[in-house]
Amino acid sequence: MEVYATVITGFEKVAAKEISSKIENVRNCQPYRGNVRFTLEKDSPSETLKNVLKMRSVDNFYVVFYENVIEGLGKMEKEKAVKTLQNEISFMNWKIAIEAWQAANGKSIFGGTDLIVEQMRNFMKTGINAEVTENSPSFRVTCKRAGDKSAHQFSSMDAAWKFGGQINNVFGWRTSMKQFDIEIVMRIERDSILVMIALNNESLFKRNISAYGPTTMRATMCYSMISIADPKPGELIIDPMCGGGSIPIEGACAFSDSFFIGGDNHVLALERCFANLKSASEQFPIPCNFFLWNACHLPFNDNSVDVIVTDLPFGKKLGSVMDNRLLYPKLLEEWKRILKIGGRLVMMTHDKRSIDSAILKDRDAWQTDSTYIVNVGGLSCLCIRLSKI
Repeated sequence: MEVYATVITGFEKVAAKEISSKIENVRNCQPYRGNVRFTLEKDSPSETLKNVLKMRSVDNFYVVFYENVIEGLGKMEKEKAVKTLQNEISFMNWKIAIEAWQAANGKSIFGGTDLIVEQMRNFMKTGINAEVTENSPSFRVTCKRAGDKSAHQFSSMDAAWKFGGQINNVFGWRTSMKQFDIEIVMRIERDSILVMIALNNESLFKRNISAYGPTTMRATMCYSMISIADPKPGELIIDPMCGGGSIPIEGACAFSDSFFIGGDNHVLALERCFANLKSASEQFPIPCNFFLWNACHLPFNDNSVDVIVTDLPFGKKLGSVMDNRLLYPKLLEEWKRILKIGGRLVMMTHDKRSIDSAILKDRDAWQTDSTYIVNVGGLSCLCIRLSKI
C-alpha cells in the first residue's frame, strides 16, 4: 500500500524522519517537493493507518491506487483527453482504495469492497449506470495539475468534473462538494497521472488552536520547528514571542517530557494563549504555561534555558523590515544570555537579510547547525537552527 503525504514545502526531510521513526513496516520513505511517499506492509492495515494519521508534521494523507503515464495526454484535444481520463477508471485498484478509507475512518461504506468490485464488473460488462441510493456515500473529486498548466488542453475543473461523473456512473455515489464522505484526488503533471483517496477529511494542521491571531502558525509548522530543535526529556523550552501560543502548545502535546513556556508583550495575545491552552487541554493536561513579558528582557537567569523556538516578526503583517534591523540584534543578545552553552535556537523569518546581519554582529557566539527554506503562506522563509558556543 503506497501512501502519499502532503507536507510543508521545505520541511520534507523533517516529515520523512518522523514517518520512518514512528510507523512500523514503512519501506521506501522518500521526500519530494511538498510531499513524502512511502510504502506500508499489509500487516494490520487498520492499526497501521490509524498510527499514520497521528503524524504531527503532515498536513494530509492519501493512499495511491493508480499511477500511470498516458502518452500524448498533453497534446490531446480537450474532449479526447477527459474521455481518456474517464476510461482509466476500470484500471484503478478501487478495492485497495476503499479498504484503506474504511481502515483509516473506522467505518464501512454500504456494501464494502465486494459491492465496489461487483459494480465495476457490471458497468464494464453492460455499460448500465449504477443507481444512486440513500445508502450511497457522498464524494467529490479534486484535480491538481502540477508544472506547466498550459501543457494541457483541459482545465483541472474539466478533469475533476468528467472523472467525478464517471465515478457516479459506475458506483452510484452522490456528488457533494462540501459535505462529502470520500475525496478522490487526481494529480496530473504533463502525461503522468496519480489518483489517490484521502484518509483524512480535514487537514491535520487544524488542531490545538481555537483563538486565532493575525499570524497564527499552523500546528504542522510548529511541530517541524520544534523537532529541528531536538527536545530532550526534562529540558526547558521557551517561545519568547509566542503570539497565540501555537508553538508551546504543539510542543507540549508532542514532547510531553519537556516543559514549554511561552510569552508575549501583548495582553490580547496572552488571552488567546490561555484560550487555546484551555481548548487543547480538554482531553489531558498539557505541561505548558504563558507569561506577559518583553522578549528583549526575559525573566530568566543567565545560562538557564535549554531551547528557544520562535517565529520572528517578518515585517509584513506586523512591524517592518526597518524595525527588524534594530530588533533582531537585541533579541539575539538577550537570548544568548539566557541560553545554556550548547543550547539550541530555532527561528523562522522572512527577513533573511536582517537575521543574517544580526548573527554576523555576534558570530563568535553562534554556530549554524542547519537551515531550511520554507514556504509560509506563499512567502519564501528561512528556518535556521543555531547553537550557543
